[in-house]
Amino acid sequence: MRLLKYPTSLIMGKNNYIEQGVTISKNVIIGSNNKIYSGTIIYPNTTIGNGNVILNDNVLGEHAVNASETFTGKKFGGLSIGNNNFMHVRNLIFSGEYKQTKLGDDNKILAECHIGHDVCIQNNVVLYPKATIGGLCTLMNYSTVGINASIQQKTVIGSFSMIGMGSIASHSVFPFYIYFNQQYTRPNVAKIPTHLHITEYDRILKELIAKLRKTECSRECVASFNMPPSITNYIYPFIDQLSIKKI
Repeated sequence: MRLLKYPTSLIMGKNNYIEQGVTISKNVIIGSNNKIYSGTIIYPNTTIGNGNVILNDNVLGEHAVNASETFTGKKFGGLSIGNNNFMHVRNLIFSGEYKQTKLGDDNKILAECHIGHDVCIQNNVVLYPKATIGGLCTLMNYSTVGINASIQQKTVIGSFSMIGMGSIASHSVFPFYIYFNQQYTRPNVAKIPTHLHITEYDRILKELIAKLRKTECSRECVASFNMPPSITNYIYPFIDQLSIKKI
């Protein structure tokens, strides 16, 4: 497929700054007040919201692949980018294969990150340089992925959790905690709102994690620990996201 710089199918809002050297394919929608810098490629069926800053050489909505695929030509299931995101240089985000790949609002994607097909990144997420996110993952609100960390496909990263630098998340990671070298270390107090008083629940949360790692994750198991809604309101959505009911 030959990419067109400004195809007639492009829908674009107002006050966008788009440098020369940006390549825009067909069926792209761009909102208002975005800044998109040279070398960026925007593939078909990509939607970009408002107020995003996309620096040089980002690849947005590339053809999705999986290990069993026999290549018959590029296909683009779509990429949806929300509002007020910042993307540093040379990030690669794949289009969806089974559904859209989605990036919400107020996220920071630093240099040279790899975001696989059908990934859902919610809001206020930070990916540090060279983070690798496998296909079909969900990164929940306020989660963080450290430098050179890798997340296996179909994994859920809970709200306020952090995958430490160079670590591998080969299964879903419970909210609130720093996960480093395959271990839950301590609450991620730098991100968690103080009104949650999360350190007061550290012991009981670690007991819950230990139980969930031995049995199927369920709302009933969480409810049996009698924590306040201010805490469980972040745990229940995590449990609901799991396709494989283990952490």
